[in-house]
Amino acid sequence: MAVLSLDFYTYDYDLAVYSSHQYGMGIRYKDIFASAKLFTFGLKTIDFRFGKYDRSDGLNIFSV
Repeated sequence: MAVLSLDFYTYDYDLAVYSSHQYGMGIRYKDIFASAKLFTFGLKTIDFRFGKYDRSDGLNIFSV
């Protein structure tokens, strides 16, 4: 069980001084009858997800 109110201590001073935040969102389309086709294959699901990661030491990542 993770408890967010506990203090965290480390001997690596690079990791001790930054804060980080991660955000994300996704969209899924599901065709239960597989009527959509891609070449000769039935297309059942399409997923689109993206995420954003920000760190106070300047590391910023955007992923799709």
